[in-house]
Amino acid sequence: MHPDDEDTRPGAVMPLSPPPVRIDDLDDTVQLSTETRHRLLREPAGLAASPPAPRAPRTSAHLTHRVSVAGSAPLPLGAPIIVGRAPRAPRIPDGPPPILVPVVSPLGEVSSAHVELTEVGSAVVVRDLRSTNGTRVIAPGTTVRTLGPGESAVVPAGTVIELGDGVALEVLAPGVAAPQDGEEPR
Repeated sequence: MHPDDEDTRPGAVMPLSPPPVRIDDLDDTVQLSTETRHRLLREPAGLAASPPAPRAPRTSAHLTHRVSVAGSAPLPLGAPIIVGRAPRAPRIPDGPPPILVPVVSPLGEVSSAHVELTEVGSAVVVRDLRSTNGTRVIAPGTTVRTLGPGESAVVPAGTVIELGDGVALEVLAPGVAAPQDGEEPR
């Protein structure tokens, strides 16, 4: 066999993947929590990250759960709802922008961003946003459950969520169609 011929024997190794990422391609250190630090990698030159798959838009036929905050008019859960003294949208969005609902807390028992409610399929998920005093969840026919910092729970319609300072939310059954862009709510 001539030295310039390709080696086509079984077991011959041919490089198929791009070269490994060099240490120079490391960009920044990000602190995600007090215990964890992660390094962000830039894509090596020539490799482009594929864009995230678009979310399927809700149709008018999809009925969303609703949430009443401190006795207010119900809000449809077509987008996440964040409740607190001074709620802010997350720095890294994931999906539609949240509905921000500020509440009054004279004694400071409600955290600035206390709780998030989202609808996942036909379920409602309540997540404590690392609040100082926790979140009390009172589902129909069950005992009171206190969510600790960062804890979440799936809750049925009729659930009352207490944040403190007399601020309570109620999860209501589906019944309002989620309006599409440019469409009036029903």
